Amino acid sequence: MPSRRITLLWFGLFCALAVAFSWPLPLHLSTHLTGAPSGDTGVYVWNLWVFRHEVLQHHVPLHTGTVLSLAPRVDLTLHNYTLFMDALAFPLIGPLGLLRTFNLVYLAMMALTAWCTARLAHRLCGRNWESWLAGVAFAFSPVLMARSTAHFSLVAAAPLPVMLLIMVNGEGKGRARDAMALGATLAWAAFCDIYYAVYGALLISAWVFASAIALSRREAPVRSAFVRRLTRGLVIIAATFVAIVAVQGGLIQFAGLRISMRSLYTPMLVLTVLVIAHLMVVWPPTVQWRYRFRPSHPRLAMVMALTAAVLLSPVLVAYGGRLAAGQMTGPDIYWRSSPPGVDLLAFVMPNPNSPWFGSAWKAWIESQRVDGFAELTAALPLVVLAVIAVAWYWAGWRPQRRRWLWMPVTFAAIALGPFVHVAGINTYIPGPWALLRYVPIVGLARSPSRFVVLVSLGVALLFAMALVAIGERWPHRRRIVLAAVTALLLLELSPVPRQLYAGTIPAPFHRIAEDPRSDVRVLQLPIGVRDGTSSLGNFNPLTQYQQTVHGKRLVGGYLSRVTLAQKRSLLRYPVLDALVTLSAQGASVPLADAQRRRAYASRDRFLLNTRVAYVVTDDQDTSPELRAFAEDLLRLEKVMTSDGYTLYMPHADRAAVEQAFMSAPLR
Repeated sequence: MPSRRITLLWFGLFCALAVAFSWPLPLHLSTHLTGAPSGDTGVYVWNLWVFRHEVLQHHVPLHTGTVLSLAPRVDLTLHNYTLFMDALAFPLIGPLGLLRTFNLVYLAMMALTAWCTARLAHRLCGRNWESWLAGVAFAFSPVLMARSTAHFSLVAAAPLPVMLLIMVNGEGKGRARDAMALGATLAWAAFCDIYYAVYGALLISAWVFASAIALSRREAPVRSAFVRRLTRGLVIIAATFVAIVAVQGGLIQFAGLRISMRSLYTPMLVLTVLVIAHLMVVWPPTVQWRYRFRPSHPRLAMVMALTAAVLLSPVLVAYGGRLAAGQMTGPDIYWRSSPPGVDLLAFVMPNPNSPWFGSAWKAWIESQRVDGFAELTAALPLVVLAVIAVAWYWAGWRPQRRRWLWMPVTFAAIALGPFVHVAGINTYIPGPWALLRYVPIVGLARSPSRFVVLVSLGVALLFAMALVAIGERWPHRRRIVLAAVTALLLLELSPVPRQLYAGTIPAPFHRIAEDPRSDVRVLQLPIGVRDGTSSLGNFNPLTQYQQTVHGKRLVGGYLSRVTLAQKRSLLRYPVLDALVTLSAQGASVPLADAQRRRAYASRDRFLLNTRVAYVVTDDQDTSPELRAFAEDLLRLEKVMTSDGYTLYMPHADRAAVEQAFMSAPLR
């Protein structure tokens, strides 16, 4: 292991690089962010605020009543809550402020991820400079830098290399302390991002699988010639059928038989299965079982599981309560309903974060979907790939353990999603995710594109090993090679200057903050409930970012996962049912007469029961019909208009309450 002086030097250099690669953010720590607060960035800032808010209110911070406040306190266990970062930020928010603390924690997570990766790389290759470069190649990779514009929880990837380091150090030793450390790190991963808990479990499973089974390829025996011809013929027939469907459409007539096929999904599935079957006949795999059972193995597995369970017990209890109540939030999984993965060519594209040559590639990724840059960036540094290629072809290098090669390849295949896309074209070829998304626990990581984090980590480790191999092959040129690779890598990875987004909160929300009452609510239009896969009405996550200033409860809300009951909590109030309808549809579809009558009949009791003290309209997104209806329905009195928002105060007629429709009581 490297000396303490070296590891401290590494961490210092990583901190300096985090500051340099985020420039000019260090000049605007208290006012700007690297992602738009109207997107996921604002929700991650809100995570830090709501954690502190609940703790100061003497509540368990795994539930909150600050959003979706007309429903029972909402469970945050399946929200991307970033508990590890929330806890780090808790003592800093008071003296430093929310935005400055958020940015400092973000910079610290980059440095910590790089440092942990360098420690793992040193354990594998034993060289200081090469190990430091591996930390740079992962923590400041295009994959993680793109995620830092929206998915900040994914930047806290330090638990992943730590898990691998523990398994490398403890392999074959059977020590209980290693099992405890692995369980604790798995819990740490879950506190960073629920995806990383799944990834950690997959890394552990892959490590055990690689240790227990050895696969090799052998020539097919002569007696399988007939089977080879049969499978080859079936492949040709299936390929011909696919070609016909692709050329002339989904209707085929053959010998009076009409075959209708609306898409290539099923034909390509059949063709893929036949090709795999043919390859297994031609080159049948040989499986060598190398696992040797020891009585300590079940005990170590139990120690690891118990350690993780104890540390995660608050989350597991809350999640268990959700299971018992039948309040699972996952979307129904159908054959083609999964989010897409990354494009195959995205792995080898130039760095889209680069201000010099990345704009065209960034535009191409963003054209694929609204959040394409933060979700679909998969670029592996070209310098890293070039070093691996040189070591492979000219230095004769091969990893000592095949697992370091096939693990990133496997995760890359998963990251392609349910169907492989190449240059933006859907090939309809099913990938491993087409099946894995149905597997319990694994399916919680519902966005396959994020598996590129594991790919980037694996490639960074191969990069360090390849650099060592090149240095050993040409030792007299090692320093020159390392200096050149360092310069080229830093140049390729540099995203400077970073695009920054103002974190200023408009004046109407500061006006609300002046109200000393803590039990009132804010209703912002358009209104709705949103989660990671669906939306009821139209709720802007920016609303929760603005809540960090005024601190009042919100009627709607956004969480990564929301139950159907929580979504319906708004619709049981006729007033909100009408407002949600107009928020989603605007003026394109008129409000039903029955909805309108129920809303007017129940408005006064609604306002008195819910204690909605303020109504805010986003002037750009609020349609004229929605504004006019809300002003008349809630008897809105304009307080101020500023920075694109209008602040109102609603008024209830107490004398009319007894004549109003009875709304559901506030829980």
